[in-house]
Amino acid sequence: MILVALLIHSSYGRAFKAIREDDIAAEAMGISLFKHKVMSFVISGFFAGIGGGLYASLLGTVDPKQFYFTLTYNFLLIIVLGGMGSISGTVIASFIVTGGLELLRAFDEPVTFMGYELSLFRPGFSMVIFSVLLMVIVLFYRKGLMGRTELTWDRIFDFFANIKQKLTQKPAKEGGAK
Repeated sequence: MILVALLIHSSYGRAFKAIREDDIAAEAMGISLFKHKVMSFVISGFFAGIGGGLYASLLGTVDPKQFYFTLTYNFLLIIVLGGMGSISGTVIASFIVTGGLELLRAFDEPVTFMGYELSLFRPGFSMVIFSVLLMVIVLFYRKGLMGRTELTWDRIFDFFANIKQKLTQKPAKEGGAK
């Protein structure tokens, strides 16, 4: 994450952002489109390779049967939920999606209540819930949770200061003076 943040705030990152916004205007400003597009492909391939190596070390072995559509769907959901241009939004969204999947996995098994098996959800129902979540995000929160903004220490401190202020405020007395 630190390497990506440093890359984004470098001159190359600014060139990548300019190409993302308008490649014709970026080329008119003197940015070499071919050079920067090849560089972005190489950098993304590098990080994909690192991620694949970490995933393979987690699993112990790599088999094509492990890469289902749902895995790709989870990655897409994390990116869209966090915001397409935000590192911190993606990290927050990864915690939300992973926690949500683990929470909903508890409902996949039928529950026995007074001798009867009650099945709250069918297996795979969590994907339906996350599909609805993805549609709501795309329709109403087009920029995701964070958009293109980043979570900074100042925002975190301001958030907790606002909570503290709201908790320490004394409620106004009802009614008026007589």
